[in-house]
Amino acid sequence: MRPVPLNTVPTYSLYGVSSAEPLADQLHLESIAARSRLYDWEIRPHKHEHFLQILYIQKGGGEALLEGRRQRLCGGSLITMPPGHVHGFQFSRGTDGIIVTMTGGYLRTLLGGVPDAVARLDVPRHDRISRRHALAGTLVLLRQQMKQPLIWRGAALSALLTLLLIEIARLAQSEGGGDARGRGRPIRHFDLFHQLLEGGYREYKDIGHYAAKIGVTETQLNRICRRLAGRSALQIIHARIVAEAQRDLLFSDLAVKQIAISLGFTDTNYFSRFFARITGQTPTAFRESGRGSLPAFVTRPGTNAPR
Repeated sequence: MRPVPLNTVPTYSLYGVSSAEPLADQLHLESIAARSRLYDWEIRPHKHEHFLQILYIQKGGGEALLEGRRQRLCGGSLITMPPGHVHGFQFSRGTDGIIVTMTGGYLRTLLGGVPDAVARLDVPRHDRISRRHALAGTLVLLRQQMKQPLIWRGAALSALLTLLLIEIARLAQSEGGGDARGRGRPIRHFDLFHQLLEGGYREYKDIGHYAAKIGVTETQLNRICRRLAGRSALQIIHARIVAEAQRDLLFSDLAVKQIAISLGFTDTNYFSRFFARITGQTPTAFRESGRGSLPAFVTRPGTNAPR
């Protein structure tokens, strides 16, 4: 792999698409060979501003450049690359595997209820997993689903991707990520916060409610959340609400008004403004773009999603 000065590293939306041209899809899956053989098996160093990428090699190998460090790749190599990190690959000819690319929004949709897992995916990783590892089995199933008929494929991919992300987060935690973020009372408070949030996000409780239930001040709760998840308590609450709204918009035929009411909003217009402020799209626009671009998502034949 030829060295590239960091000040010339391009920022791509996805595989050579200019960052000025926003990628419509929130999720992209393809084989390593499908893209790499077009470029003589070399992907020059670059970075993605808004995408998490997961690469798994089933057979073959090569070399990776991960944030300036060169690493050998082999069968079983699993690369996790968060947004904003420079990476490049030189594959051996005939290397086989899968590349998963997803937006941060799609990631948060899948892991909306476990933002502490999202936080553990913020660091580039190179894991080597055996064929007997649960992750290897999940990745094989994921690749098989890419070839399945459209009906139900979207739901299957979402389930497998959620499992994949959680297992990668567990690997990070098992290597001391939990110790690095601190254990003891803050962890217990953080876990309790998420348990309470899962039971109360549909009623839109404020930070004071959760802090009182946990037995800490709002300031303490915010400090714990920023330390363990990199976000304030309010941001985590909002992310959980938005994640549920996104799921309902994509995978149900509920009207926007019904979704708003189910999430504790009595004013549909206020809900729409809240959703747009966090996601950059109105609920209706998100539903239309999401259903039109998410691979394998199909509404039931003969139905039109309510606006």
